[in-house]
Amino acid sequence: MSVSYDNRSYWTNLHEKFKGELKAVGHPFLSESMNQLKYESEAETVLVGLKKMIDSFRHVDRTEMSVLDVGAGYGYWTGLVYDLFSKNGFKVNASALDVSTNALDVIRDRLPYVNPISADLRTIAPDASERSYDIVFSCYCLHHLTRANDFLNAMQFVGRSVNQGGFLLIMDPVLTMPYSREDILDFQSFRGNGISRHLYFVDDILAGFGLRRCLVLPAVSFLLNENIEAPDKLSYYAMTVIWKLLCRLDRIEHLVEKTAGIFKSTDLFLKRHGLAFSSSVCVYQKIDHVDGSPASI
Repeated sequence: MSVSYDNRSYWTNLHEKFKGELKAVGHPFLSESMNQLKYESEAETVLVGLKKMIDSFRHVDRTEMSVLDVGAGYGYWTGLVYDLFSKNGFKVNASALDVSTNALDVIRDRLPYVNPISADLRTIAPDASERSYDIVFSCYCLHHLTRANDFLNAMQFVGRSVNQGGFLLIMDPVLTMPYSREDILDFQSFRGNGISRHLYFVDDILAGFGLRRCLVLPAVSFLLNENIEAPDKLSYYAMTVIWKLLCRLDRIEHLVEKTAGIFKSTDLFLKRHGLAFSSSVCVYQKIDHVDGSPASI
């Protein structure tokens, strides 16, 4: 018998429970201090992609920008993107889409300049925002659509919402390495809250909408966000052991605060040398022609 896991209930209940006190979802196994380090690492990677977009738009003398945050939650990434483009001289029209009305209420209070959109990615019309945004971004949202049809509907929506010459940024657990335990799943009985997808699978879907990947970077290392993949089985389980040990030490809050610098420098080293083995930031550009080659920015 097929078992369906209702992520809409999960997210609406989560935001209703915290009533605006949750800054961002974070990793459930980590303390607030460790989650802060995780978000700082991810933000640094996202900024790399966004700054390349800024350079591209300046090259064509763009001064106004329409952006859409898909799965915005309480607007952590919405505010980051808005602030960056505003500080770089762009007039920004920002929208934030989420399934939770509680989360959108918080965005209305925290970010009154953002247009809130209430929608379910599982059922939204794929052409609801056809070529309406210069930048569409989705951070740790799409992998929560565990059913294949729901995921494909969301991917069609984000892909079609990007304007010609615009960009799509996705930060998610995307598989790029030969080995992963998350690569083998019984979809008929899976009841988890997220599924990692292959990079080439995401590339193939988005290619149908004229989007070509122009950048992929490790968002954060396994030290701060758990490993999802590895070159082989042995290294995968070695990283899992390290991660579980760190989760235990993480409960000693003062220890995390004293060693924050070590975590940051080690995380950066792993990211720069292709040893992160966790989530990725993928940037795509909508181009005029479809020839199977990556775009460049």
